[in-house]
Amino acid sequence: MNTPVKDHYQSPERAREEALEALRPAATAAASPHWDSFIRFMQMFLPVSALVLGTITVGWPFLNDAEVSFTLSKDDVAQSDGVIRMTNLNYVGTDEKDRLFRIHATSGEQDTPDAPRVRLTDIHAEMELLPGQTATVDARRGIFRTRDNSLSLVGGVNLATGNGYFMEMAGAEIDVRTRSATGQGDVKGRADLGTLEAARMSLNVQDKEAVFEGGVKLHIVPKRPGAGSDATGGAQTDTQSGN
Repeated sequence: MNTPVKDHYQSPERAREEALEALRPAATAAASPHWDSFIRFMQMFLPVSALVLGTITVGWPFLNDAEVSFTLSKDDVAQSDGVIRMTNLNYVGTDEKDRLFRIHATSGEQDTPDAPRVRLTDIHAEMELLPGQTATVDARRGIFRTRDNSLSLVGGVNLATGNGYFMEMAGAEIDVRTRSATGQGDVKGRADLGTLEAARMSLNVQDKEAVFEGGVKLHIVPKRPGAGSDATGGAQTDTQSGN
């Protein structure tokens, strides 16, 4: 049901406040603790993934378990034969420094309210890490395991940042409790510096460390003269590891 639009406001400030309020997502269904865990995971995963891509130089506040707030909006929630089905799940959240993140899933399905597995499709998450610098994660399908706080992303996973860093892999496994993640299946990354290929990748959030293994290939393209003060010429460097 649409809210009637007022013809007059007491002040421009009041009109602006009501316009902003109308744009905020409304919670149309109670948020499940399982979804809360998924939100907290994504808020951890986005900035750390960007760190691997070389875009973050300082730690993200919630790595120290900072409190966050978020709003949940669902277009539709249906339950049939005990199975809970949801469409167009949207999450909007902020950290303690009011930095914004959004998560969208085209659909979600849980066999029962207490079932240990939540199936998601067409996942898109994004976070503004710095002004004008956004990190995004896209995956075709995901399975979130509520009992052990782990997430499997399958069918292709893409990580990207607004300043030109990109990484793709066939799938990823994330353990929220140990704050670690692994990616496998033709891990490929690219940036202005060059490209990187590996069979798998492991990421430790606490140590802010990423390890690439399995036929690692690094192709470096130095800057050409005139491209910057540290330009080293137009030569190309290839490094290959058999590990």
